[in-house]
Amino acid sequence: MTGLTDQQRAAVNYPDNLVLTACPGSGKTRTLISKLVAEIEGVRGSPRSIACITYTNTAVQEIEQRAADQLQPGDDRHFTVSTIHAFCLNEVLRPYGWLLPGFRGGRKILTRENPDFEEIAKYAASQVNYFQLSQADYEAFESLALDPHGQIIGLAARNAAVCRAAPFYWQRCAELGYLDFGTIIYGSYQVLRDHPRIALTLCAKYAWFLVDEFQDTTELQIEILKLLYAAERSRFFAVGDLAQSIYAFTGAKPELVGPFGQHIGARMDLSLSENFRSSQKIVDHSERLFPRNPAMTAEGPEQACPIEPTLVRGLTAFQAITEHFLPALEENSIPLGDATILAKDWASLIRLARQLREFGTPVVGPGARPYRRSRLFAALAEQLCGAIVDPHAETTRQLGKALFHAVQDATGAARLDVFSPNGRVVLIRLLKEAKRLAENPGALTWLDNMAVATGEILMRADFVDKTQAGMFYASVQEMKADMLRQNVDTANLSIEDLGLFASPTRALRLSTIHYAKGREYGAVALIGLRKGTFPHFRSDDVEAEKRLFYVGVTRARRLLMYVAERDNWGNPPSPFLGPMGVGVLPV
Repeated sequence: MTGLTDQQRAAVNYPDNLVLTACPGSGKTRTLISKLVAEIEGVRGSPRSIACITYTNTAVQEIEQRAADQLQPGDDRHFTVSTIHAFCLNEVLRPYGWLLPGFRGGRKILTRENPDFEEIAKYAASQVNYFQLSQADYEAFESLALDPHGQIIGLAARNAAVCRAAPFYWQRCAELGYLDFGTIIYGSYQVLRDHPRIALTLCAKYAWFLVDEFQDTTELQIEILKLLYAAERSRFFAVGDLAQSIYAFTGAKPELVGPFGQHIGARMDLSLSENFRSSQKIVDHSERLFPRNPAMTAEGPEQACPIEPTLVRGLTAFQAITEHFLPALEENSIPLGDATILAKDWASLIRLARQLREFGTPVVGPGARPYRRSRLFAALAEQLCGAIVDPHAETTRQLGKALFHAVQDATGAARLDVFSPNGRVVLIRLLKEAKRLAENPGALTWLDNMAVATGEILMRADFVDKTQAGMFYASVQEMKADMLRQNVDTANLSIEDLGLFASPTRALRLSTIHYAKGREYGAVALIGLRKGTFPHFRSDDVEAEKRLFYVGVTRARRLLMYVAERDNWGNPPSPFLGPMGVGVLPV
């Protein structure tokens, strides 16, 4: 508590239900962790716990690690940190799913990376005579979600073919023993709605529910929270920012935040308005987009940074980056790994990533990885290469995670003994062999030899059988085929190149704005800022697109560059750059 600001301390100390508004860079996560630590004081020595629900697995890991530094031994049994999907799966659906008619337990979670995902989607589409699936169709299947009335919402709701195929998709998932994310939430809602005693049981366990990124909560998720509140045994601490609500395509409804706060009798007038991330010049641009009350102010180490946000127009994105952004990084001593290029979608970044790679600029992001990330050996190989060329304190942890997922993908079993002393011995052997083979710097030769060695080491440790061990070498052949299709200069591909993906601090990152949410960078270049693209000419919610633009602007600490590149239709720069936006266009 000693390191908190007055605003943060007031939020942490409030003893009852609270819906807290937090501006970008306000120390929201720190405040949430402080609330978690403070409330554990009240449950220590009792059977009760604190549930912290956040939006991404990355946020889960960050909160767990930072909270652990402030807690006493044994406190880990008094709190759980998870995504809403993981919470519903582990606390509701798996223990109580048997209450749902026809539900079978023990199902695996279907993700986009799973090879069965596309086969299930194709099967479902074929049942409604739809056979030519596009990337947009797969994205719609991936985002399938329901509202409390069982109606499809979000991105999938706008795809008629996917809506018709959805029942067959879910049926096929069940037949093959899978659960998708939409089913997890809807099934949990049904359990809690139809069996109130389950909510009573959960709330007897959890004294507090701390909810992060509350502005991105869907109607169904809010209904789940209402059912928990109805048990009258738990209190709620929800934190978010309506100006950063950018997940409408998943069904998020920021307009439900206020009514929920009123429903639970929460205090709603507290705010974190101090930005510890960005310079005052960048904060001023943010305030022009969404003025706050109280106004957001820059309070961090970059507060007085004199770099003015700039606009580059009339060039291609590649020219803007190489002729303006990269020189600006060098002029202001901003490392390449502390900079990012942001766009609305992956498609506009892929060509740019390849151009920059050919230009000699190390990049990570779409089009930078010359093979599919889902290949069995890919992530483990990258982490091993990263440990060779750029060892750091996180090496062992990242290697352990990569090994766990590789063994799980190869065997279909979650081998938690990967994290045991025996697992650490395996990691040491893998790393030692990786360093020995790296004496030959060619990446392709290293991949072939290391894949064989990995299979043998894991087989000797009884993590895989002989057939599964051979899958690592087969995976490398798939990676090489991917590289061939992308015309990668494999003769000059080095171990350092592979290690970039494990240690991206040495490379320029390319990312969508959605993916960058929650992150920050010393320098940000926002591309694609043309009328008709940002906002899109077909968009029926310009305010939502403005919020997306706002999130991109607020990722920057020191340097912010807007790129309104030329296009084939002669579109002018985005209106978000004009007087009704950040105001960098001449009147």
